[in-house]
Amino acid sequence: MGKYEMDYEKYKKAIEKVIQRFADKGWEEVKVEELWFETSLPVDLILEVINMGVFIPADVKLITHGGKTLWKREE
Repeated sequence: MGKYEMDYEKYKKAIEKVIQRFADKGWEEVKVEELWFETSLPVDLILEVINMGVFIPADVKLITHGGKTLWKREE
């Protein structure tokens, strides 16, 4: 990995871990703002990682940011 390349895998793992923790608590909707609060990662990085693809547990139905739907589980 070059000097300025980002290691997205570690950010992906951190975000997936928090989403799983929320799912374990019974949350069906996860807000990016809550991910930001739990991880302290910049919101734009969280959005980028989510758009790259993360594992989302079956209990989570919706991921939102600023009241807008970023991801929704197809029923």
